[in-house]
Amino acid sequence: MQPFSSGQLLAIGVLLTSLLAVQSSGASDFQCALGDKVVASLGDGVTLHSCSWEKTPGNFVRTGPLQLIRNGILILTLQTDRDGLLQGQYRAWDDYGALIESGYYLNGLKEGEWRLTDANGNTRVTVYRAGKPENR
Repeated sequence: MQPFSSGQLLAIGVLLTSLLAVQSSGASDFQCALGDKVVASLGDGVTLHSCSWEKTPGNFVRTGPLQLIRNGILILTLQTDRDGLLQGQYRAWDDYGALIESGYYLNGLKEGEWRLTDANGNTRVTVYRAGKPENR
C-alpha cells in the first residue's frame, strides 16, 4: 500500500471537509474552539477529524484544527483561520509515525523553513517567503 503524499493528504482534508455532514467526534483529545466537530472515514483506514463553522447562513467553513489518522497513527495536522485559510503549523507523518514534512503557513501561504524528508531519511530544507521559495 502506497502512503498518501502530503499534497494528497492536504487536498483530501480541505476538499472533503466542505462536503461532509457535521457529526459528533469520538476523539477526546480533538477540540474545536469554533464550530462543530466533524469525523469521517476516508477509506484505507484513514479518519478525518475537523471542525465546521457556519460563518454566515448557509456558508460553512472548515476552521481550526484538522487531523488525519491512519490505523490509529496520526499522519497529518494543520490549522485554518476563521476564513478557512491555512494558518500555523503543518506536519505530516508516514504510516509508521516518522515525520516527513513540516512547516508553517501564514495567511494561506508557506512561510519560513519547510522540511521534507524522503523515504531514505534525507531531509531537504526550503525557505519560503509569502509562498515562494527563496533562492539560495
